[in-house]
Amino acid sequence: MKTIFALSTIIVGLLLPICGYSQLMSDSEMRGVNHSFYPIVGYSSDLGFFGGGLFQRIDYADGIRPFLSNTVVDVTGSTRGKWAGAFEYERTRMFGRPLRTRSILDVVRNPIYNYFGIGNRSEFSTSEFDDGLYYLLQRRINARFEIRKPLYLMDGRGVVEGVFRLKTSYTENEDRGADTRFVELPPPGADGGWVNTVGAGLIYDIRNNEFDPRSGIRAELGADFSPKVAGNDYGYSFYFAELTSYLSIVESTVFAQKIAAEHSYGTAPFYELPVLGNKDGLRGFAMNRFLGESSVLYMAELRSWLFHFFDDQVKFGGHLFFDTGRVFSDTDSPRLFDNWKRTYGFGGAMSAFNPDLIFRGELGFSEESYRIYAGIGFAF
Repeated sequence: MKTIFALSTIIVGLLLPICGYSQLMSDSEMRGVNHSFYPIVGYSSDLGFFGGGLFQRIDYADGIRPFLSNTVVDVTGSTRGKWAGAFEYERTRMFGRPLRTRSILDVVRNPIYNYFGIGNRSEFSTSEFDDGLYYLLQRRINARFEIRKPLYLMDGRGVVEGVFRLKTSYTENEDRGADTRFVELPPPGADGGWVNTVGAGLIYDIRNNEFDPRSGIRAELGADFSPKVAGNDYGYSFYFAELTSYLSIVESTVFAQKIAAEHSYGTAPFYELPVLGNKDGLRGFAMNRFLGESSVLYMAELRSWLFHFFDDQVKFGGHLFFDTGRVFSDTDSPRLFDNWKRTYGFGGAMSAFNPDLIFRGELGFSEESYRIYAGIGFAF
């Protein structure tokens, strides 16, 4: 019965956005301004039932791909008390030059933020999880600005870009009881505070499409620095590397892979540490299940668009996935291939009236639990 309920909620989460409004537009007609509004109603294991709205405005001026500008406003609330609002504005041209900027503002109140401890072997009990002993209340505001400049163009096949980032955030944490893991094993950064970072990196991108890639490769290297002299409550640095690849097997079917590694150095608060166990990796474990100073992750998906309607204006697809990875801490084995965690599952996707806006639902299984996910865009 649990699996049947999970499947039904995934289907509901994918179908309800059809009730929204969007201008009809085919991929070959990407010109002008496209407005979309979707009421969102669904269910996920970590949030419970949730609802809200998503507004997107994409400007395809002069047929510019992927777009000239993209504005997204997303507001949601859940029956478990989490409220979140996000504003994102991205533009691919600035001052007549190919400078790509992205500005993001997130505001979250989350009374079910999970903390299980630090390390790859942190303990988990289903009964304690159901009793809320892993919860804490977190309030967070986060602002981020990123600018990307092409360094080398590869004859229309791709680009190498330089990236510069700025981020500022303020976090408050509050315990949910004296017997919670957050109180019994207080993590670094339990008091919250300011985190201001400056970062840089490189991107290599030869994908055929940003939103629904069917072929190509994307690689990114980067580092962020958070020195105390910048008004931080914590001093640390963060490094990451990521490689994704896409291979078309047969028509409408793609094999996608991702490998990623992260490492923090210094005194990072727990909510800024590398994390596995969410919709972005190790799907099937409880949210924020594994925290560590470093992490490594491999993900694989077999995706296919299965049904097409209204001259491809509406598409439904499905995918199978497999995730594996682990985190590293002072209490874990330093050997790379020790105690890797594994999850697997399946999901569905829907594109309605705009091929650049994809809704996704998934059901993931791990050795500890199963999880239902709903969100915007593919996992990678």
